[in-house]
Amino acid sequence: MIDFIEQISFNWFLLYYFSLGLILLYQGYIWSSKPKPFCEYLAVHAKNEEQPKLVIKTLRYLFLFSALSFVLAFFPISTIEIIFSVWSLLMIYLLGSFFLQWKTLSKMILEKPGQLERQIKKGGVMMLSLGVIMFLLAYALLTGR
Repeated sequence: MIDFIEQISFNWFLLYYFSLGLILLYQGYIWSSKPKPFCEYLAVHAKNEEQPKLVIKTLRYLFLFSALSFVLAFFPISTIEIIFSVWSLLMIYLLGSFFLQWKTLSKMILEKPGQLERQIKKGGVMMLSLGVIMFLLAYALLTGR
């Protein structure tokens, strides 16, 4: 039974690292090269004074996947996977806290749209680098077994 759970954990992290790496590379490329559509999406929601539901829903799913990763990191106990899961949960908490203060954030978006575009470009570059890190984690998982 333990071997079965360890195999599920191994397969989960391999799939999670690979798919998250692909998503981060793709989205990072889009945000770093063409940040305007996401700026406009946020500006429309800021004008309407409603939270961007797509962003909130994405954070919820990332939270569920990260929480599952945290649990599976203990079968077998893997320091790298535990650190990754805790880091993921922390990042989701920080991003979520920004959107909890949407009234303040929406005012900032409407006041400084140029600064928002620069921040989205920076976020895109960070996503590109995190995508590469996800592939390195998948490689380390494959070679470490």
